[in-house]
Amino acid sequence: MDATYYNTIFKRKSFHLFRNVGKEMISEEELAGIEAAYASFEALHPEIRTAIRIVPAKQVKVKRDADYCILIYSEKKSNYLINAGYLGEQLDLYLVEHDIGTLWYGMGKPDEAYYDGLDYVIMIAIRKISDQTKYRKDMFKAKRKPLEETWSGDTLGVAEIARFAPSACNSQPWFVQHEGNQLTVSRYRKPGRVGIMPAALVPYFNRIDMGIYLCILEICLAHESVSFTRELFVDPGEKDAEYTKVAVYTF
Repeated sequence: MDATYYNTIFKRKSFHLFRNVGKEMISEEELAGIEAAYASFEALHPEIRTAIRIVPAKQVKVKRDADYCILIYSEKKSNYLINAGYLGEQLDLYLVEHDIGTLWYGMGKPDEAYYDGLDYVIMIAIRKISDQTKYRKDMFKAKRKPLEETWSGDTLGVAEIARFAPSACNSQPWFVQHEGNQLTVSRYRKPGRVGIMPAALVPYFNRIDMGIYLCILEICLAHESVSFTRELFVDPGEKDAEYTKVAVYTF
């Protein structure tokens, strides 16, 4: 992961409604560009096969004034959800960089639960944003947990930005401990439901969130010129584990 999309982190926002954002439509050329870009993204687990489908929003009954929805599919293997989140966040930032607004839409229902032998994971609703004032003006006004609730130890100049990664119902399920030359990233499991997410679905969406977070974290590390090796751990989504280790970065 490199720092290409670092500045895009500050610009992106979740468009819960795509209203008054301009009348320009996403072109066929841009749709083809999205497909090509996705094929170039780095995966956490290259051995897990994934794919995307881009369909009209009305085809999957997303009523948020979106033009299209991008459906992410994956093989069901260990860590497939975190891998999908990691790839999906690269896609999210690519779209914003190309003036296409996004919304991770966890509660959407796919028109096809399976595609090319892969299982549906999650979708991202999108629409062309021709009015630049509709993007985020000041990321630091976004509601996030206090830094000390998501990070322990020296921040390396990355924690302050990485904490603005998007997550389901703004649950922010990550906790990072910096000790010596290592960062240990864990998923924090808060008991019960989170926002509109039923308790039974929290581990599912929060594992996707952890992939999103690792993507943002690595972009921030690259921006600060912090070189690292990464070790990943299997997160089975156990309901009773308060903290589940996801990754260790050594630098």
